[in-house]
Amino acid sequence: MTTFGQTPGDNNQTVLGKPEEQAVKQRHNAGPSSLTFVSDESKARQLAESDIKNGTPFLLLMGGIAPVMVETDPEFEKKYGIFFYEYGCTGPDDKMLTAYNETVFDFLTDTFGKKWMREVRDDVIGLKAWKRKR
Repeated sequence: MTTFGQTPGDNNQTVLGKPEEQAVKQRHNAGPSSLTFVSDESKARQLAESDIKNGTPFLLLMGGIAPVMVETDPEFEKKYGIFFYEYGCTGPDDKMLTAYNETVFDFLTDTFGKKWMREVRDDVIGLKAWKRKR
């Protein structure tokens, strides 16, 4: 997940240009928090579409005991307006994660072309299969 930072010349914490309190609330109420309770891929896609519309889309990862943050994550998040969200050892069904992520992949491609694919982490759920389908 992204870390909070200062914007130049500003004393308020921000995340992707939003005041910290607003950003934290949006992230807490976003799709990844609800995805565990979803058993329909179309609902997972709807959650992703809602997050995109609200400016809080995520790329979902499955991790282990300790979360992994790649050095380039904050730069990628800022550049593409995306948050990485890593579930621990357990998380939603893989099909739900994949459906959510595929919706975000389509959004990224529609918005930025294929450039983002060269910069994204290769462990994002469903990315390899999605690339093969295209």
